[in-house]
Amino acid sequence: MKMFRSVAMSILFAGVFFSLHSMISAANPVCEPTTGTTIQLFDKNNTLMETYTLAPNSATSSVRVAVNNAIRSVSEFPRDTATGNRGTVLLSKGNFTASAFILMRSGVTLEGTMDNGKSVTTICTESKSDPVTIKILESQASIKNLKLDGKRKTEDTVTGEPRKYYASRHRGIQVTAIDQTKSTDELVGTYPTTHNDADAKRLKNISIEDVQISGYEGYGIYLEFVDGVTIKGSDTIYKKSMNITDIGYAGIGGVSANNVTVKHTTVSDLWPGSTVGSAQQSYGMAFSHRKINNTDVHAQAKFPPSNTIAVDQNVVANNPTWEGIDSHSGQNVSFTNNVILNTRFPIVVGGMEYAAGKMSAYPPRDITISGNRINKQRVGTQDDYDVYDIEKNDTITERGIAVTGSQFTDLTKMETGFLESVVIKGNYVSNVEAADESHGGISIHVTKHAVIEDNTIENSFNNGIVFLSSNKSTKLQRNNIHHVDKSAHNFIPAGIGIRGSHNNGNVNNDYTALPLTLTNTLIENDHTFASVGSEVHFQAGTSNNLLNNRIGIPPAFTTQDDLRH
Repeated sequence: MKMFRSVAMSILFAGVFFSLHSMISAANPVCEPTTGTTIQLFDKNNTLMETYTLAPNSATSSVRVAVNNAIRSVSEFPRDTATGNRGTVLLSKGNFTASAFILMRSGVTLEGTMDNGKSVTTICTESKSDPVTIKILESQASIKNLKLDGKRKTEDTVTGEPRKYYASRHRGIQVTAIDQTKSTDELVGTYPTTHNDADAKRLKNISIEDVQISGYEGYGIYLEFVDGVTIKGSDTIYKKSMNITDIGYAGIGGVSANNVTVKHTTVSDLWPGSTVGSAQQSYGMAFSHRKINNTDVHAQAKFPPSNTIAVDQNVVANNPTWEGIDSHSGQNVSFTNNVILNTRFPIVVGGMEYAAGKMSAYPPRDITISGNRINKQRVGTQDDYDVYDIEKNDTITERGIAVTGSQFTDLTKMETGFLESVVIKGNYVSNVEAADESHGGISIHVTKHAVIEDNTIENSFNNGIVFLSSNKSTKLQRNNIHHVDKSAHNFIPAGIGIRGSHNNGNVNNDYTALPLTLTNTLIENDHTFASVGSEVHFQAGTSNNLLNNRIGIPPAFTTQDDLRH
């Protein structure tokens, strides 16, 4: 049975409000008045059940009430027993300006209207209201074919000077039932920890598809304590249908997030980030866990790391100060077939830092980094800058792919925190202008059983592949390393640079004359080198490196300043 209902909402916008807002915040942008005309409600069988009609220039509070009422109505429709779907709220073409956040409910899809393959529905919330545009507090919810406009501040409200802002809680989509008004210290006592309690409180089966998110000072999408989130675009070639841009801190951020897939998504233009020491830290896509502000091991254990993350076939661009794709302490994480351009640190995996960076703990585990392309310019007909419509700028990439364990497994400080099982395979890395002798195209530090194979590294400074300290039983084979130049500093360039000590097969950090077997670090002789300075260079002062000699490295080596082949 079909039912039709028209609800007129005719409260006009007050012109005084817009005049006053403009005076306070100079020329900073504000949300446009509502121009959308209808809100349609469909059931699980895609049958039109109700229609709401909005009057022109409806008050922002009325728009919020209308959209939230529509979502609540659909959440009461019968549920599909197989999928959990109850129905869809379809917004017509136009702007929907709400006085505060839109609240999603279980079983509901909030969808915008498409025209010629592009979304023509925009949601914006007033800057004076809750800084999140859409909140998902229940499982089984979907967002599709919408534009979310955060109208982030673009100039200083006092001086009028151009600038960008960072505010963590200004977010496009927030997916969590964890109270975001509480600090990490306050959440220690309430964060779910037991298996049954935690499983019940994680939000599950969340889908975000073909959404355009721009102008938020914190996150484009924020995930916390979730299990089963898919973020994807239908444009598999150019990655333009799921697009997050002009973000102050992180395009997509996951905290204690499980089973998350991000695919065919573009994240770009990240600035300025959070000030940490002298750094401005911002992220394209990052998956981690809450970090406490002390060294209480029991308190930190309340916040589990992110687990089972797949970031595949995405584009991350224009992050001049920090990291493109990142995981702190993540487990079972794969970063595959992504393109990273104009980013200072394209791919980084490591532990969590404490005591102002003086100590680290909680190493990541089971990491796969494969098929990614970093700063790929024209080779034949392929140019990632052209394909993805990213203008090459003057951002300096200082490291390509960097993976590291941590000083300790946890805050008890009892054991070294090795990153166990990492595969770095088939990546292309170019134009890494390392300013430090320990940086390069691919770097590893405090790892066990790392495999680095079939990568191409070219047009970079200092090192193609670099070993820092304490990498155990590493295997290198079939890498192509071309054109490694000397930087402005007095460093010796190398295809493979051994820049730290204790790179051997011994899990302890002492030097023992183990037999030269695969239990030791193995550098095969099947690499391709061209114009790299030294093919393999041992940093002066390094010690306790026991490497297999298939590439001609003397097994009794302890310290040499330069080794050439």
